[in-house]
Amino acid sequence: MLFIGPHVSISGSVANALDRAKELGATGFAIFTKNQRQWKSPELKEEDIVLFKDKMNSYGYSNSCILPHAGYLINLATPDEELRIKSLNLFLEEARRITSLGLDIINIHPGSYKEGSIEDGIKRSAMMIDEVLSQFPNIKIAIENTAGAGTILGSSFKELSMILDNIKASDRVGFTLDTAHLFGAGYDVKNEPDKVLDQFFSYFGSEKLFGMHLNDSKVPLASNKDRHDSIGKGLIGLDAFLTIVKRKEVQNIPLILETPDESLWKAEISTLLGRI
Repeated sequence: MLFIGPHVSISGSVANALDRAKELGATGFAIFTKNQRQWKSPELKEEDIVLFKDKMNSYGYSNSCILPHAGYLINLATPDEELRIKSLNLFLEEARRITSLGLDIINIHPGSYKEGSIEDGIKRSAMMIDEVLSQFPNIKIAIENTAGAGTILGSSFKELSMILDNIKASDRVGFTLDTAHLFGAGYDVKNEPDKVLDQFFSYFGSEKLFGMHLNDSKVPLASNKDRHDSIGKGLIGLDAFLTIVKRKEVQNIPLILETPDESLWKAEISTLLGRI
């Protein structure tokens, strides 16, 4: 089954995310469990946790179709000790929140090493992932690929492989492939979507694809920039996405729209699911 839907808001209550996803006709979706741009947020209320789980059951959603996203302030690869501690504590909080909701996976950016060698940044990123996995033995982590700006890790399959090789609990780690990030990093998902996916699978195998972010791109191939566009409105184009969703390897994993025009989400979902 295809699990397709957008990154829905939790405004008012984390349980409201399920109503919003259902109203859009989404078969999958993503959430932040807190404000993604703040270090501190209120605790999840017990009544909201119970309601979230109840709505999951009543609407027919499962762990397999939901991809929680960690906050943007976390930097796994930072050389700054103060920021490392803050990032680790926030990552642990994010893991605790998804666990309380009955979810078992969290999407995270691999971080920026800022200075020094890329190898040291990779080791720091892997070490923090291992710290979180050791404290939360029932979760998995999906590392998201990046577009390649500056000292941000994870823009190539080689770098993602290097990160994975440094993680002790690598059996619980996989990847989220963002199509706009792939395009920005120089992977031609517009003209060769099958070739790009096959290249990823040759590195990792299909079992390491934990999810995808389906985003068109406002910026050209190999721009090293991250500028999302609506499906079929950008430089990647609709045909590439229709090719991707036909792949057997993307069945039963979350395929998340992070596209900018919310008014198009329902149509994007319907198009990718083959409803129209």
